[in-house]
Amino acid sequence: MFGGRGVVVALCSAALAASSFVGAPATQAAGLIVCAGQESTTYDPGLTLVPRLTTLHSTSEYTCSGRPGETVKATGHTVGVAPEASCLALDSPRVLERVRFADGRESEIRYEGSALRAAGAHEVHLTGHVVKGFAEGADVTRDVSLLPASPPTDCATGGVTSATGQGQLRIAF
Repeated sequence: MFGGRGVVVALCSAALAASSFVGAPATQAAGLIVCAGQESTTYDPGLTLVPRLTTLHSTSEYTCSGRPGETVKATGHTVGVAPEASCLALDSPRVLERVRFADGRESEIRYEGSALRAAGAHEVHLTGHVVKGFAEGADVTRDVSLLPASPPTDCATGGVTSATGQGQLRIAF
């Protein structure tokens, strides 16, 4: 009914949802905002089997929660580079995300991280800090599971230029 891609999306979504129920360590700061939602990413140049410097652009549509029963929408715009990106991995991506919350707050976040291909999806894990705006200085983690928008055979030809998936952003302040 869903096909191979649908199963992978469902599994990745379930893994991200399950990770949101893990409690924060007792040593972590008092406030926690968890945002989750859809993400679209483009790669320039497209990802191939040969690692090369690649620019990343992402747009995220989040629903965020800081307290039980309270949610706020947010959008994230990310720009970054991966020095050795390929269809197999995004080596050490460095990115800047600007998050705008529907209530008017804004945060600018700098990340570094890693990404590997697993079950046909890029599993991205980024860690960083809010460098400007709401929750300045807060620790941030971002996990994204992306499926290429084109078949894997594009890795051997013109390259994979975009991907979509689910992401989760956690701001601890």
